[in-house]
Amino acid sequence: MRLALREIRRSKLRFVLLAGAVGLLVFLLLFFQSVAGSLLAGFTGGLEQADADVVVYDATARANPVVSVLPMTTVDEVSRVSGVAEAAAVAQTFVVAASGGVEEEAILVGITPGAPGSPSAIAEGRLPTAPGEALASSGGFGEDFPVGATVQVGDDLDVEVVGIAADASYNVATTLYVPFDTYEQALADRLGPGGAAPASFVAVRAADGVAVEVLAQDIADRVPDVQALTRAEAVDALPGVDLISRSFGILYVLLYVVVTIVTGVFFLILTVQKRDALVLLRAVGAERADVVRLVLAQVLTVVGLGVLLGTGLAVGLLRATQDLFGSELAVSTIAASAAAVLVLGVIAASGAIRRVLQIEPVEATQAAGLG
Repeated sequence: MRLALREIRRSKLRFVLLAGAVGLLVFLLLFFQSVAGSLLAGFTGGLEQADADVVVYDATARANPVVSVLPMTTVDEVSRVSGVAEAAAVAQTFVVAASGGVEEEAILVGITPGAPGSPSAIAEGRLPTAPGEALASSGGFGEDFPVGATVQVGDDLDVEVVGIAADASYNVATTLYVPFDTYEQALADRLGPGGAAPASFVAVRAADGVAVEVLAQDIADRVPDVQALTRAEAVDALPGVDLISRSFGILYVLLYVVVTIVTGVFFLILTVQKRDALVLLRAVGAERADVVRLVLAQVLTVVGLGVLLGTGLAVGLLRATQDLFGSELAVSTIAASAAAVLVLGVIAASGAIRRVLQIEPVEATQAAGLG
């Protein structure tokens, strides 16, 4: 190990350049993972955080809550299916929300507070329980409306934010959860006198001991013109989720491939350049394992430094620009990515290790071996 570190100190520039290259790739990998996580959470958070086991859509909506329209009578039909403990309507629409002179597009969600479909993770405050109250959740790329803020929804309806939900937004937009009567009040101009708002979907809580997959199928079979999905299936089926996952997945694979190639080529060239020195090491008694450990120590040291550098840059940038990119790195993400890069670095060094294993002490007695 001391010999490996001594060589790194003697040839600082080449090893620093490799550590910098690995660090840049690790930075890009972690940055993209963080942004992708925020983007996916912005799309899926509303359903992921919903207190529901099964989600029931209009059969023609293709699992898209934005276009799903269900009559309120569907709630009663779903409630009568065996195995349903409770069912409640959830409705949503796009609105313009204004507070403190700032306007932004938001999703207004009508719920029955405490019933299925209500957000399950309350970061601050409480669920809205009275008309004119709201629970806010940002789309992951901006600030929440703070507790106590008065938000104008539409033209003339004011709601007071009484709580903040963690990562419970729809459509990567700031989301406001309000009691159903407040939701209908906000849509009064669209609905007309005495009009009732339809549901976007029905959220269902399964009875104890009932398998949610079986319950979803029973609802689909017994209630006409609906599509019933487990919550996990509904999250995966949201428009854009699969495309985002596949697109960023390709980026991750490319970055891992580049890390492997850069590390492998560097150590292969380095091994060729210092072959004479390795021959002399073998000639003075170093075993193959000793020389292999020398190469592996350098790989782990340089790649490890690159991982630390890239991680530090990514964490620092994301914290400084949280309002823009809206996320922080999870420790599990950092650990998994760092482990993958280190493993790939060792695999990449296999070409250099193979050349080291081919070195024989007798080569020192030849002209090439003596240099």
